[in-house]
Amino acid sequence: MTRPSKSARLADWWHAREPRERWMVSAMLIALAAFALWYGAIAPLRQARDAARERHAAAAAALREIESALAYLEASAARLPPAPAGDAFARAIADSAGAAGVAIGRQDHGGGGGEGVLVVAIDAVDAAALFGWIDALRRDHGIVPTGLQVDKRGGRLRAELRFAPPLPAP
Repeated sequence: MTRPSKSARLADWWHAREPRERWMVSAMLIALAAFALWYGAIAPLRQARDAARERHAAAAAALREIESALAYLEASAARLPPAPAGDAFARAIADSAGAAGVAIGRQDHGGGGGEGVLVVAIDAVDAAALFGWIDALRRDHGIVPTGLQVDKRGGRLRAELRFAPPLPAP
């Protein structure tokens, strides 16, 4: 004698119930399915939506801050004097370094950074003098380094700066 399958036993059990009992079991199963759907899908999706909104708001705030800083930089760059061209470019860098008390150890044209790039090496300088010189160079001559590498050595700084000369006017 073979046993009936589980689905056959379940169907027999279901048909043995009164219609009122079938309705109650169906309502309970629907409630369990709704509960599982809510906590298994809808609640996590809401949390993901809220987290995405927070990330979007943070990104939008960061974008506004960056755009504001960029506008400030563009406005301040427009107020700078034009950088000198030719030999006056390297001379302005060397003269301003001397005036700021920054001793240039080596100056190299080219330096592997492209044609016309001026590489300035400083062996030992205080941070205030170095950054004060860079700011004065920007304010007074419109020259800013395109690259800066700074290492701390014996309580002082060793720096290598790259300067790109201004592009010729068209």
